[in-house]
Amino acid sequence: MNRLIYFLLCMMPFSPLRALDVPQGGQEIGGALQASANAAAGTVEPLVIGKRITITHPNEAKAYSAQFTAPCTGAIAKNEPVMAIIKARVVGDAVFGEVQAKLQLKAAPYTSFGPTISIAIHHEWMEQPVTFVAEETIPADKIAVVLLCGQKAQSLEIESIRVLKYDAGTNIKSFPRPKGIKRNYAGREADAPWRKAALDRIEKERKADLSLTVSGADGKPLANTEVKLTLRKHEFGFGSAINAKRLSSESADDKRYRDIIERLFSIVVFENDLKDGNWSPDFKEERRSQRNGELDQAFAWLAERHIPVRGHYLMQIATPYNLHDIKDNAVIHDRVIESVRERMAFVKDRVTEWDVINHPIAWGGADMLNKRPGLEKLDREVFQLARSLTKLPFYINEDQIFRQGPQCDDTFEYLKVMNADGFTVAGLGNQGHFHETYLPSPEHLLAVTDRFAQIVPHQAITEFDVVTNEDEQLAADYTRDVLIATFSHPAYNCFLIWGFWEGAHWKPEAASWNQDWTPRLTGKVLEEWIGQKWHTQVMLKTNADGSVNWRGFPGWYEVSTTSQTKAVSVTKAQPKTEVKL
Repeated sequence: MNRLIYFLLCMMPFSPLRALDVPQGGQEIGGALQASANAAAGTVEPLVIGKRITITHPNEAKAYSAQFTAPCTGAIAKNEPVMAIIKARVVGDAVFGEVQAKLQLKAAPYTSFGPTISIAIHHEWMEQPVTFVAEETIPADKIAVVLLCGQKAQSLEIESIRVLKYDAGTNIKSFPRPKGIKRNYAGREADAPWRKAALDRIEKERKADLSLTVSGADGKPLANTEVKLTLRKHEFGFGSAINAKRLSSESADDKRYRDIIERLFSIVVFENDLKDGNWSPDFKEERRSQRNGELDQAFAWLAERHIPVRGHYLMQIATPYNLHDIKDNAVIHDRVIESVRERMAFVKDRVTEWDVINHPIAWGGADMLNKRPGLEKLDREVFQLARSLTKLPFYINEDQIFRQGPQCDDTFEYLKVMNADGFTVAGLGNQGHFHETYLPSPEHLLAVTDRFAQIVPHQAITEFDVVTNEDEQLAADYTRDVLIATFSHPAYNCFLIWGFWEGAHWKPEAASWNQDWTPRLTGKVLEEWIGQKWHTQVMLKTNADGSVNWRGFPGWYEVSTTSQTKAVSVTKAQPKTEVKL
């Protein structure tokens, strides 16, 4: 054999001995492989076939700083599965390589249309499959499969990314799966010192010495009477994002939906019902009437059960979907202002607080309203208008506060400036969306909370979820530990998950209850900690003055005697109360 040919063959990427079993029926939509890296992150080199990226300066917060891309041709309809087959290997000293696979827009704002999936890259050439199901319809030639790799010191060689599209409804359960990465996080161990300290704080700071005086219909104290006290709703806000219409529907699923809300949660937030996209001036009267009726019924149902509601949101600076196609900034200004007036007039005092500004910093590549001429101070105008209409507490709501980077640091500065300029911010809404590729330790979460406690009196986890690649135990353990850390810190007043049922969740893989209402491990965590471990139930006998004293979690209690039951509220601020039976 010619030595030059032999040399070239030796330099060629080695194909795996076993070819991947690719499902039949797919339509090829992948384009030519591309690779890019910021100069500060690493380098890109062409190979005989494929490309190599070497990361010399990794940054966990900037995985996007280096990436392989396979642009896709044609449109992708909602619910159509997209399968990418990645032929790759890692070279050098790394035990394994890692990419974060995404189905996303190939240009700003780089919107994702499925979960981010972590894939392990091994030293031998291997075909790794990854399957997405498009969450929305994507216009032709706008999408790409992207492999982010700037988060780790590594040298990756990608020979090809083959992309196939399948018909909506295709059963993907039998599709081949990638060899993933076993994740962990610091502080997960059963005897972690941080957790013991946090549980001790909860016992000391979240419980209170409570007192109740029981009287009869004639107003006289009921002495020597046995009463059973059962906590039904925590004063602390444990809750979820919900859909208003499900609180009045009579479907079997919606009855199950309401049962979990009533039994477990002590606060809720409407996921989309109060956002400006649901209050378009273009809506016909029939749609407006239906929306208002559903919200009125939802507010009434929740009030009857002593479940408060957070207001989410008045304005989003990262341009919301309903304003994407409007080019006239004056029209945007007037629509936002009028929408704030209309929503606040309708809601009145039926929420406990407002996320006045949502996503003031947002993600890299986001289209920002405050970057448009004439809208630079629209957030302040909204703040002033809202303050003229209510005395409720105002929050700023942002994501990735626990991750080092601009969303954390720039949000901190934004809050400082708003407060310094007289726009009193009562609290930080920390959205708390997590992915297994970045699970900061609970001690880190508490340290970041301490930092923000210097500039705002209150904080809330407002949109918690955690996505793991089929590692349900990891999701459950992390949910438990974030829940414990949050409840243990005095700065927090609530912890909300961003949906709980797979049938009504923006990321079904992160739901706590399956479509058939069987609980996942995260649902069992919520049941165990909110419903059992952090629960108070006592049987006491009143003294001569008709009083009982106990130590427990403040909130709404069910007070029962042998003949009747009533609900009563005892709080940390007002630990003594009375009830007439």
